[in-house]
Amino acid sequence: MKLTKKEKAITQEQMSVKLSSCGNPDHQQNPNDSLSPEVHFQVATLKGASLMCVKYIARWSLGGGNWSGGQVYIGNKQIARVSYNGRVWDLSDKEIFIN
Repeated sequence: MKLTKKEKAITQEQMSVKLSSCGNPDHQQNPNDSLSPEVHFQVATLKGASLMCVKYIARWSLGGGNWSGGQVYIGNKQIARVSYNGRVWDLSDKEIFIN
């Protein structure tokens, strides 16, 4: 897989994605309760972060109202987020296209 210039720069530092869930009040669930364990996974690319999110969502059978993860970090600084459908967004809500 060929990395973009931006991904090459990012992979020189440690990147991770947060995977988590919450209760959906639309289904009488407590939004303060987690439906799955919160975990942080190291990833090499934004595409890898997207794939981890999609797998986590499927593994825990989460709905869109349960998804609270997807934050992508370098160190402690958030650089992007992955939405429920696996799409990646920068902090200005502009989509980052991954292949």
